[in-house]
Amino acid sequence: MSDARQRLDALVASLRENPRVELLNHALTDPLPADRLSRVIEESGARLPAGVEDFYRQVGSFTLDWRSAAGDGQGRGAIDVLPLDRVLGDWSGVTWFPRGDQEFRPVVPFDFFAPEACVAFERGEDGVFAEQVSYHYFGEELASTGRTFAEYVGLLIASRGYWYWPTSLCAGYEDSAEVADFRRTMPLLFPDHDDALFQPVPQER
Repeated sequence: MSDARQRLDALVASLRENPRVELLNHALTDPLPADRLSRVIEESGARLPAGVEDFYRQVGSFTLDWRSAAGDGQGRGAIDVLPLDRVLGDWSGVTWFPRGDQEFRPVVPFDFFAPEACVAFERGEDGVFAEQVSYHYFGEELASTGRTFAEYVGLLIASRGYWYWPTSLCAGYEDSAEVADFRRTMPLLFPDHDDALFQPVPQER
């Protein structure tokens, strides 16, 4: 993932040039200094999945908001890739609560694309993060996307961060309103959209 920053820049440029959408906001920040980044990882005790450290050596954080230029409410996108020191911080009171249900304590968000939902790492008790990232609706749902972090970043760019697009990757969400909206609207806004990329990984039997 040596070209992550360039690919995010290219995503912003393509949205700006697309007459079908209106770019509302975007920000691509510089990465933490190398020594600070290494210290954040070391102090967290985390064993990060492949590709994560490489990504954050190029990108500090990335936010993006856009909507359909038609003004009909049909189509919007949002990305909020958090800085690594926030990702590896304390999620008490957000994904889990000390005085109550701690079921989602292992959830470590990194793309906070909606106030109520995110894409996250799942962290084991041994500090090891699962290689596949998960979709999480706070306090209610947790589902694997079946994709690694590097694969997720590639699909994030291809999806342009369409609203709730990660659910298209999760088994059991095929008939949801969000997935239906994604499949219906994406080709209208982005003629090069390849829907075959956005399917749940077949389950092993």
